[in-house]
Amino acid sequence: MTEVLYGRNAARECLRARRRHIHEVLLADNLKSSAVIDEILTLAQQTRIPVKTVPRHSLDQLAQGHQGVVLKTGRYPTVGMEDILRRAAKLGELPFLVAFDHLEDPNNVGAILRTAEIVGVHGVLLPRQRAAGVTPAVVNVSAGAVEHMWLAEVSNLVQALQSLKENQVWVVGLDYASEAVPYHQASLAGAVVLVVGSEGKGLSRLIRQTCDFLVKLPMRGRVESLNASVACGLVLYEVWRTREFIA
Repeated sequence: MTEVLYGRNAARECLRARRRHIHEVLLADNLKSSAVIDEILTLAQQTRIPVKTVPRHSLDQLAQGHQGVVLKTGRYPTVGMEDILRRAAKLGELPFLVAFDHLEDPNNVGAILRTAEIVGVHGVLLPRQRAAGVTPAVVNVSAGAVEHMWLAEVSNLVQALQSLKENQVWVVGLDYASEAVPYHQASLAGAVVLVVGSEGKGLSRLIRQTCDFLVKLPMRGRVESLNASVACGLVLYEVWRTREFIA
């Protein structure tokens, strides 16, 4: 199955990551040279990937917002949850994961994955159903960061979280239930998987019950909740802060 990735940053990071099979790079015929475009061309040359110049309207038919660059690639490579834990162990770090519970907005998913990659999250759990997959739109919103992430698709998120608990990983839910504690008062220094719920309903009942504890962000305005990606980003940075911003 061939996928079409679009956008300069998404294309560059896909080429940098070297995790997908890339069939070809398509560039608009009126594309002006820039540092990003030059790097894309260099990376393609290094990996012997064909580069074709095509009319811009041809790219318009493949993807909107392409910025003059399109990649034709294979599917996104997923891993197993055990691979993520082994990755953390190999780095000598406590596991740091994110899990999505019915999060379906590709803009939120892409934004969260971008922040997750920046703060050093080892991997993300993505339910096979009722969650946005790694679509070209998600890759574009993440500015290509998802190409460097390790994502594990799980058929049953509750069971996956239970398995993490058996591996001494704290399951922390981002939720505004009455029992949730302000995120800056929670103990986030250990091995952690942060679970983010849907944009409208938050965490599902079973997932909430599976969590070891819930965290929330203090609010003083009239709006009832923060955007999921903003709230998740703040908590992810708090986890990283407790690890003393280890690079």
